[in-house]
Amino acid sequence: MTAALEAKVLADKAARDTCKLNLDTRLAHVKQDLSVRGIGGRIADEVIDNAKLIFDEGVAVVEEHPAVVGGTIAAIVLWFLRNPVIDGLNRVLKSFK
Repeated sequence: MTAALEAKVLADKAARDTCKLNLDTRLAHVKQDLSVRGIGGRIADEVIDNAKLIFDEGVAVVEEHPAVVGGTIAAIVLWFLRNPVIDGLNRVLKSFK
């Protein structure tokens, strides 16, 4: 039984050493990669890539449904200009009285 346990311990040690070597190798690659391009740069690249994807998706929606997008923009503009438009309509209607 002792020989079997010793063999298992040696096999486990070898597996551990192999895993540690793999981890150290990957960690060295990550450190080297981060030294070339920092975390901030990577985040900026990711944000820019996502912004480009969102913009492309928006362009696709506008190309597929231009009337809906145009109507929505017109509604938003009218909402922001509602007070001057209402005042102008009131002046026009008062002039008819």
